[in-house]
Formats: sequence, C-alpha cells, structure tokens
Amino acid sequence: MSATALQIEGMSKSFGGVQALADVTFRVEPGEVHGLIGHNGAGKSTLIKIIAGYHIPDAGTAHVWGLPVSFPVRSHQQLGIAVIHQDLALVQSMSVLENLGISSSFETRGLRPVSWARERIRCQELLERFDLDIDVAQPVSELQLATRAMIAILRAVRQLSTYGEQHLFLLDEPTAYLPKEEVARLMEMMRAIAASGSGVVFISHKLGEVLDVCNQVTVLRGGLKVGTVPARESTQADLVSLMLGYDIGDFYPTKADTRSGDVLLAVEGMTGRTARDISFQLSAGEILGITGLTGMGQDELPYLIAGVHASPAASARVLLRGREIKLTPRNALKHGVTLLPADRAKDGVWTAASALENITLPHLWTYFRNGLLDSRRQLGDTAELVSRFQVQPPEPTRTVAAFSGGNQQKIQLAKGLQAEPAVLLLHEPTQGVDAGARKEILELTKAAAGRGAGVAIFSSDFEQLAYLCERVLILTDGRITAALEGAEVTEDQILRACHAK
Repeated sequence: MSATALQIEGMSKSFGGVQALADVTFRVEPGEVHGLIGHNGAGKSTLIKIIAGYHIPDAGTAHVWGLPVSFPVRSHQQLGIAVIHQDLALVQSMSVLENLGISSSFETRGLRPVSWARERIRCQELLERFDLDIDVAQPVSELQLATRAMIAILRAVRQLSTYGEQHLFLLDEPTAYLPKEEVARLMEMMRAIAASGSGVVFISHKLGEVLDVCNQVTVLRGGLKVGTVPARESTQADLVSLMLGYDIGDFYPTKADTRSGDVLLAVEGMTGRTARDISFQLSAGEILGITGLTGMGQDELPYLIAGVHASPAASARVLLRGREIKLTPRNALKHGVTLLPADRAKDGVWTAASALENITLPHLWTYFRNGLLDSRRQLGDTAELVSRFQVQPPEPTRTVAAFSGGNQQKIQLAKGLQAEPAVLLLHEPTQGVDAGARKEILELTKAAAGRGAGVAIFSSDFEQLAYLCERVLILTDGRITAALEGAEVTEDQILRACHAK
C-alpha cells in the first residue's frame, strides 16, 4: 500500500435499512486539498464520522499514510487525523494561547504547573510557521470568524505533532458561516497545510470555493461515489450535474420585479449594538436585500425588527401597513411578520422533536377541538406541507435531527410559510444547503413575493442577492450608506459599495 494520506476501499454503511454509503472508494494524496461534495444526505458526514470514529462501517477498509485502520477508530488523533467541524469547539472566554494549548494539556506532566513563558514561545512559533499575526493574549470571542477557524486548525496541528509529521485534516464546512471577505484567508491556510505535505479533505456546499482551493473533487450522490474530477477542468455546473444526476439549469430563479408599490413594512430609527438609526421601507411583492461586510450591523437587524432583540432607541418603530406594532416575537407572528433565523439548529427548529411537532407548534391551538388534539388532521396537514416543500425523506414523524441540513431548512421554511405571512425576514436562508435545495428554497422565496408578501433577505451572499433582489441596501459601520436598484444590483456593484468609504 502506497503512503497516501487516506485510502478508503468499498466503504458501506446503513442506518435502519437506509443506505448511507454504498461501496465507496476514496483517495487523498499527500500535499493535496481534496474536495468532498454532495447534496444534503449524500453520505459526506457519514464517511467523515467513520474515519473520526463515530460510526463503524458495515463493510470496507481504510488506510491512513499506508497503515491499516481498525474499526471502531478509538482515537483519530493517534492516526494523525484532525477533524474540524463548523462549531470549531473553541472556548470563547479563553485566550488564543489557552485554546492552542488546552488539547495538548500544555505539554505538562502529572501535576506540574504550566510554564506560560514556554507556552507563549510555542504558540508564537506555531503562528509564525503559517505567517499569522495574532495576539495570543486576545480572547477568542474578540476574533473574526475566519481567525477563529484558523486557531482551531492550529490547535489540531499542535496536537497532531506528537503523533508524527504526516497529518490528515478533515474540514467539515469550515467556511459555512464566514463572510466572503474572510474566506480567502482560511483557504490560504488550507493550501499552506497541504504544501507542508499533509492531506486536506474540504467539505463544502460552496462550489466556487471548492473549485478555487481543491486539486481534485469527489462527488457523492445517494451514498454512492459518482465521480472524482480535477478542479481546474470543472465548472460549478459540472459539479451540480454530478451531485444531482441531472442538469439543474440556472442556479437562480428568473428575476422579476413583482413590487406593487404598497408599503407593507416600515422601519424607522432602528438601533442595536452595531446598527445605527436604520430606516427603510419594504413593499408588497418586493424582495429586498440588506447586506454589508462583517460586523456592519446587518446580521442583528432581522432580530431587532422581529422583537427578538430589544432596540435601545426609544424612537425605534416598526409599522405594518402604516400601523405601529409592538416589538415582541409573539406580536410579530400575530401580525404576519415571520423571521427565519440563520442558526436553524439553535434558533429555528427543535431538533429533538419531529417535523410534525416543529411545523405545527406555532399554530398548535388550531388543532384542538373541545379540548382534544385532532392528531389525524395535524398529521395530514404536515404531510401535505412536507410534500409541498419537498422535504426528503417525506416522513412527518421523523426527528428533525435525523434530516440533513438542507431538509431541516425546508422544515423551518414550512413552519414559517404555512400561514402565508405578510412579511418574511430571512437571515442567510441558504446557508449550509446544497445546490438543489438552494434553488428550491429560493423558488419558494420568490413564490412568497409573487403572492404579495414582502421579503427582506439579510445575507453576505452577494451573488444570491444580485440574482434575486430588485433592491439592495448596504450597511457600513451600522448605517445605510448605499441603496442599489434595478440595473445597479450586480455582485460587482454590491462588493464595491460594501468597500466604499
């Protein structure tokens, strides 16, 4: 067996009769960044969890740096494998220095005290190795998102250094929550790690990033490997066709101006921790984009408008059809203002409950007759919504945690759109979903506007805003500094407006 970073042969795994992986063969060479993509539920996470020791395969073998892997994997670190997940598992209140050393027990023995002077030297050497200028005394909570991801990778580099020089990094959606301007820094680090002789597996739904940073890309569909292609010779359309098994056509629905001119929502003087004196109007049938660079205030706006966060400004007002409404989540929902948060697992869905419970919970009172729950009608309505929103598998009683990320997002949409709200506040609505689910979600968004709803999308995805919105507002330092409309709404113009001083 040649000393490849990772060699998997004939890997299969099923859960309760559902085939998650079927005879998958996968290879990562030293010095390579290898993309692993597929639609939600294609088997990517299952494959990674087998390598990391969370699952035992039903069949198949694996070799890491030429050495056979015994299942279950007891310690992936001892095999020279680092797994970096979206949540990064950093301690926000601790410093960079503490986070970098904690997984290695600060290289102390027994009850000996930590030599902080020596720790600072070790950490500084590690940062210099990757040409990073970061204050090791700074709390992680104060760092930019991309820098936090780099710290998680550096922590893994240090931890793995005790198990030899050859390492394998599995990066599971590390850029999912990063704004566009921060992604390049993390991708440079991936290239540097690969250049040092390690192997890197990059899992992402952002196909542009995959093509930019990867040497090879392996595509999974329905638990099967459908191909490995050179990144430089492929396009996003090529990858999408492999992922879905058919040509998706245009990535975005056809753009159409459906504004009626009637003002549905008016926000006046909204102020938050970063946002300052924000005022704008949203018309019926309009899809409005609100964006900016990291930390400019756009991410807190939907929560201020929906009353999830209170505005400190006494003059802040939200008017629906000219009538002021009190800023509370209950009243927002009562008046037809629906918020779909970006962090669906934390704020959008109850992962331990079923799809049925999640979808019907906001309107559960309507299913009671004479004090009794009409569970048959509840199940029937949920089944219809699951079908309409193309949730896969279409099982209303299935626990939400058992659905893929894209289907969890569809469940959140079904919950929010079932009552046909007047105003939709969407915070990063396609974050962490595959190309097929992305198009379906955007089609549903367009359909909501088509029936007369006002839709505000708060997003850092400039491309998506350019293809979907009739108007885009740009925030800089918490204030609206530009408004683009009509032919001005292009990705390039949005980017220029965000960087303008």
